[in-house]
Amino acid sequence: MTAVALWVLALGVFLVTVVLVLWRPGNIHEATPALLGAFVMLLAGLIDRHDVLQVLVVVWNSAMTIISTFIMASVLEGAGFFDWVTGRLIQRARGSGHRLFHLVLAFSTCLTLFLNNDGSILLGTPVVIGLVSRLRLPRRAALAFLLGACLVASAASPPIGVSNMANLEAMSLVGITLLQHLRVVVVPAMVGLAAVWGLLYAVFWRSLPEQVDAAGKSPVSGGRPPLLFPHPHAPRLVAPPPGALPHERFRPPLPTRQPPPPPPSLLPPPAPPALPASPAPPAPPAPERLPFEPDFPFMWFAVGVVILVRAGFFAASLFGVPTYLVAMAGALVLLVANARRRLVDTRETLKKAPWPILAFAFGMDLLVFGLRNAGITVLLAHKIGPVIHGSALALGFLPGLLAAVISSLLNNHPGLITGALMLLDMGGLAGHTLHIAYSGVVLGSDLGALFTPIGTLASLMWFHILRQHGRQYSWWDYVKITLVVIPLSFLLTLCVLFGVSLLS
Repeated sequence: MTAVALWVLALGVFLVTVVLVLWRPGNIHEATPALLGAFVMLLAGLIDRHDVLQVLVVVWNSAMTIISTFIMASVLEGAGFFDWVTGRLIQRARGSGHRLFHLVLAFSTCLTLFLNNDGSILLGTPVVIGLVSRLRLPRRAALAFLLGACLVASAASPPIGVSNMANLEAMSLVGITLLQHLRVVVVPAMVGLAAVWGLLYAVFWRSLPEQVDAAGKSPVSGGRPPLLFPHPHAPRLVAPPPGALPHERFRPPLPTRQPPPPPPSLLPPPAPPALPASPAPPAPPAPERLPFEPDFPFMWFAVGVVILVRAGFFAASLFGVPTYLVAMAGALVLLVANARRRLVDTRETLKKAPWPILAFAFGMDLLVFGLRNAGITVLLAHKIGPVIHGSALALGFLPGLLAAVISSLLNNHPGLITGALMLLDMGGLAGHTLHIAYSGVVLGSDLGALFTPIGTLASLMWFHILRQHGRQYSWWDYVKITLVVIPLSFLLTLCVLFGVSLLS
């Protein structure tokens, strides 16, 4: 097969696969077209067994890290952590809609930093939806909270490599350790996050309510929302009787069994009609339903485990230990502890974990390897390499802009992997120059990709969750905001990266 035929075949299979991933006809999972496209490339000889084994090792590390993080987040939810945090957001806002906006964005940022951006969308978006519903915010004000939390969740993923699955894979391919990633990316990434945050507030500040009625309308004032995966035998929590200690938990009383009605022959004769009685006094108001009380001892234990796992990632990076082993150890500890508390159903949690992302990432990475074997990434490397080697400004800007364009039009997963392979094909990049170029690719695929809704899977999941909860926002509603926020933030981030490259 000629080189032109290989190009056409590789690009055709890749583009058709990406369209099917984004379109999802028949509501198929994204992993299905990704695996089918990889299988076609395997049959065409564009990838071989060596590529399959190399991609499997890379994907296994990142996917198991993300899945273990999801399991830990599910146990945290079962302990009532997210309900407790939501109540604190309402209290800390002290009736100010502007303060509540910043608190919601801080909550979304912390979810990404301590879990990951996909987990922040999956677990944080329903919390924000419940918050704006309780406060009965108008459509524009609700969009400020919802879209702000979505964009900040993804913008907070570049500083720490384990906060984004594609970042983990790119680190493994390029040979960058977690500490090296943090040392170079953290400053421009935090500046980009601050820029996104500030521009979001500048765009939405007129739409934010000056005052919000937090009393009686907080997400925890009406009882706890149902768990994703509740344990089938978990004790139901009801309001404690008067005089009980705050930490005590009670089961509801069992219903009393009513005796069967007597036969018709034994029924007493009907009573004569009673005289009209005086109106009965009004019934006392029903007692207010108490908020859900989290399992504080277990909740803080689970939070401590998550923090230790996060710190363990960096310690493991020093000794060359794979990150997924640390994440799996943390998930195992929480699952064992949950076996006694029975806060979530362990079997259901394991079954509902995002296992298909392993297949999706595996298929998409093989597709990008097929493009590389067809010579496409090598061509990009030969065109861009001389420019990068000859200009300190282009070292971070050019790879970052290329990764942002590919990610915005296709998706950040193939965009980041394509950029990482392109850096490997350039030759001559090592040490400081490789780290700066790699940082540009990461920032382009994580931050620059937010320009369009298809740029990240997190944004697509965000739209899906909104539709499930009856919140209808169009892609144009998204792009009208990102058109102002993302390009300015991304260019500022690349400028800071250029400054970092000169100082380091």
